[in-house]
Amino acid sequence: MANPETYILDLNGKTRPPRSSLAETVVHDIDWFNASRASKRRFDPVLGIKGVVIHATAGSTSGGALQHWRTAANASAHWIVPAEREAEHGRKVIASVYEARAARHVRDDKSNRAINGGAALINHWTLGIEIVNRQDLDNYTDTYSDWQVQATADIVRYCWAKYPNLRWVFSHASVDPSRRADPGRQFPWTEFAGLVTAATAPPAPLPLVSPVPDDDEMADDSRQPCCG
Repeated sequence: MANPETYILDLNGKTRPPRSSLAETVVHDIDWFNASRASKRRFDPVLGIKGVVIHATAGSTSGGALQHWRTAANASAHWIVPAEREAEHGRKVIASVYEARAARHVRDDKSNRAINGGAALINHWTLGIEIVNRQDLDNYTDTYSDWQVQATADIVRYCWAKYPNLRWVFSHASVDPSRRADPGRQFPWTEFAGLVTAATAPPAPLPLVSPVPDDDEMADDSRQPCCG
């Protein structure tokens, strides 16, 4: 298994994907999270975004992570990727903090000289993704599902397309190795990196001139109500 402290993906020179939307659901108390578990970014909320941090929850459900953040930890992330045992798995990721806000997912003094020039205050120039996984560090029995890996890559591609200066994708372990091992040795980083950087075929060009409908189609169109 790989060492999660080495999970660093530099997107510099890679082909940026086209803009896309996310299949996401928003937590009912996102306003509370924005006010109580996030803060105003110190850098521009668009041009200042330089990276995405990949975490794991060390728990078994999205709801458990959210409740822990609400009651026991001054922490948060922008998205949670549900596990197989959850209804949202295979359908949607969960948004818990607005992208414009700095979520609290890395300690302010942490950094890595190989990432963004060794800059600290990582929360202020990154977006955070928490993947639901128990993080059984002794046995690694809780594997990541294919959908979790793909959904996490989809979030990164969404961010990469949206934020023009985004360059770095890295693990929590890479910037805080003495305290954190997430997303863990069992996370398939090489496969994940390939999904993030995979080429996307451009959409087919639209015809310069729309085809002229035949008489029957025009007759059908004339029977349709306009604007109503």
